Amino acid sequence: MSRSVFFIGSLVVVALAIGGFFLPESAKPKIEKISMEISSPVWRGLDWAKVRVRGVNDGFRMVTAMQADNRRLVMENARLGAENTILRDLQKENKRLQELMGFRDDSSFKLLAARVIQRDPSNWYNAVVINRGWADDKDLASDQPVVTARGIVGKTGAVGKYASRVILLVDENCKISAVTENSRARGIVVGATALNAGEPLCRITLVARETEFAVGERVFTTGLGGAFPANLLIGTIKEAPPLSADKNFGLYRDGVIEPAVELNNLQEVFIVTGVK
Repeated sequence: MSRSVFFIGSLVVVALAIGGFFLPESAKPKIEKISMEISSPVWRGLDWAKVRVRGVNDGFRMVTAMQADNRRLVMENARLGAENTILRDLQKENKRLQELMGFRDDSSFKLLAARVIQRDPSNWYNAVVINRGWADDKDLASDQPVVTARGIVGKTGAVGKYASRVILLVDENCKISAVTENSRARGIVVGATALNAGEPLCRITLVARETEFAVGERVFTTGLGGAFPANLLIGTIKEAPPLSADKNFGLYRDGVIEPAVELNNLQEVFIVTGVK
């Protein structure tokens, strides 16, 4: 209903109300009826407009309340997500520490616990620095095995008073006498990271030509050579190339080993300083 209709209807109602004062009593009911007939659309329109305005206001309030609830729910969801992430990290940390403590308690070796405090970004897989030196343990020295509960990490290099360097298993300067679990193939494990585009891998080499080994076999230390005790896990055979003209020719054959320890995520390690 347009604004002009409201205006005209209002004028008519006012005029009839004023005229009613000057008419006789007998004419007033008729005038009142005419006034109601004329004004009823006006009252209906005013009520409709009032309802619409109230509905719009209620809608605005509802939208505002929903937006506030949505913001609150988003913040609550973010908080719960952060708490779940922290709890998962704490569970992993607890499991890892329990594994380390169990390994230390069950081991037949004297183990010195250490934490990795530095690694060279340009030489990521070759060496790390740990927070232990000869001031922490008089038995700590170079060329001692460094292990975790999962297997061999490498061996100690230069030893300082409060920190030491660890040469990792995949460095070419770390050489270990090894044997495969099932085929009993014996050879020397050497680092091969530089040959594998930075992927932390080792090679088992100098294996007798007639000895075969398979992918998936675990590889352990033999105890020969004096540096590493026997039966420490090194890793798993990843590649076992067959004898051919271009590979494994001559008197020996080679294979590729994936280390048992996740070397790119080292945190705590143990140095084997002797036997209990």
